[in-house]
Amino acid sequence: MPSPDAKAPPLPLEDAQARLLALVAPLPVERVDIEGALGRFLAAPLAARRTQPTHDLSAMDGYAMAPGDTAGPWQVIGESAAGHPFAGSLGPGQAVRISTGAQVPAGAGAVILQEDLAREGDRLTLTGTPPDPQDKHIRRCGMDFAQGQPVLAPGMRIGPAQAALAIAAGHSHLPVRRRPRIAVIDSGDELAADC
Repeated sequence: MPSPDAKAPPLPLEDAQARLLALVAPLPVERVDIEGALGRFLAAPLAARRTQPTHDLSAMDGYAMAPGDTAGPWQVIGESAAGHPFAGSLGPGQAVRISTGAQVPAGAGAVILQEDLAREGDRLTLTGTPPDPQDKHIRRCGMDFAQGQPVLAPGMRIGPAQAALAIAAGHSHLPVRRRPRIAVIDSGDELAADC
C-alpha cells in the first residue's frame, strides 16, 4: 500500500493538454469591421453578396469581334472603355475598340490584341494568327465568384488577402470569435531554486 505522503506520477504532457482543451468552449461571435477582423478567426462561412466581375470584361487592350469571326477584315463601329461601354451589339465583319477592364459588347465572343491587328481609318485587318481559344482575353461574368458562392470558410484566420476578398465580395463587417482574455498565474514551487 502506497504511503499517504507518496506523490502521484506526473501526468504526460499530451494528457494534460487534452484535459485542458476538454474544458474549453468556443468564444462568442461578434461582428467587427474589416480592419478590426485582421488577425481574428472567421466564425461562420462567408458568401459573396455580389458577382465579380458583374459583366464580361476585356482582359487586354484590343478589339472585340463576334464569335467565330476572327479572320477579318472588320469595320470598326465604336469603342468600349472602362466605365463607358459600347451601347450597340456586334455582327459579323464588325469590331469594337476595347480597353482593358471595359465591358465586352453584346454579340462579342473574342478579343484580339491590338498588337496583332493593323488599322487604317475604320478598316481593321489581322496581322497575326486568329486567337485560340476565342475567349482567351475575356474575363467572364462571375469568373472570380458569383453571388451566394462561399468565398471564405469558418475557422480561417483573416489576413490582408482574406480581408481584400471579403471587401470584393461586398462585406464591410465580418463574424469573428471574440478575442480571448488570458491571465498567467504563477503558483507553487516550480520557480523555487534547488538548494
